[in-house]
Amino acid sequence: MTKRLAGILALVLCSLLSFGQDRSKKAYELIYEDVQVLKKQLSALEERLARSAEDIVALRAQVRDLQSLVKLLQAEQNNVEDNLKSIPSQYQFLLDKIDQINLLLAKISENLMTMKGAPPAGLGPGQEAQERPATALEKKPPEKEQPASPSVRNPPSAPPPTGLSPQEVYNTAYADYLKGNFDLATDGFKIYRDSFPDSPLADNALYWIGECSFSQRKFIEAIDEFNELILNYPQGDKIAAAYLKKGLALAELGRKDEALVVFKLLTSKYPMEEEARIAQEKIKDLSAK
Repeated sequence: MTKRLAGILALVLCSLLSFGQDRSKKAYELIYEDVQVLKKQLSALEERLARSAEDIVALRAQVRDLQSLVKLLQAEQNNVEDNLKSIPSQYQFLLDKIDQINLLLAKISENLMTMKGAPPAGLGPGQEAQERPATALEKKPPEKEQPASPSVRNPPSAPPPTGLSPQEVYNTAYADYLKGNFDLATDGFKIYRDSFPDSPLADNALYWIGECSFSQRKFIEAIDEFNELILNYPQGDKIAAAYLKKGLALAELGRKDEALVVFKLLTSKYPMEEEARIAQEKIKDLSAK
């Protein structure tokens, strides 16, 4: 009986030991599997870190390239700003040169007109009157002296009509221009300009004298008037219009190259004026011919 109990106890102990060993084995296996999973995760993290490090190196290179590009752009911007600062002085220098050339051309034109107006040797007074082109102040032959009249058709050197203010003389001449009475308007504007040379409208009167000649297709006389306006009233409010009408008169006379010079000068000096837009169209038309 005792031996039988001892055998049973031995079997129980062996079973318990075998069960404990099995549990320990399973625990080790689970731990091993967990370790393997952790190793794989660690390897994946290392690969990601490696790729991230490569990306960081590439980004750093791109940042360096961008910094170099920014520095280059800043240097170019500084150069552009310096060039822009020098443009106004260069532009003003060109404008001054153009003004000088324009004045010289006007003087040359006046000299040529004077030479053309001189009578050739051997011609009599009647022949001179036929050959010589009339100037702005020689449209009519001098008249005999007459008592002063209230009419605005007095000779240009006559005093203004008694009782009329400067504004009334100007308005009367302008009304004659609007009605198409260009001779009357010319005489009236000349009276105004000769009698009131310091008036703010003296340059306007000179301009409308040129307009009257232009409307009568007396283009040479019109050019003379516009030249006088440009030379004597460079800051007047009719300068742009005078340049335009001078160019149109030159174009009507077939002096295409001179007309182009005047139109280009107008667009460069007064680019914001309406006359500049018209001049641009005329430049295109003349260049296409």
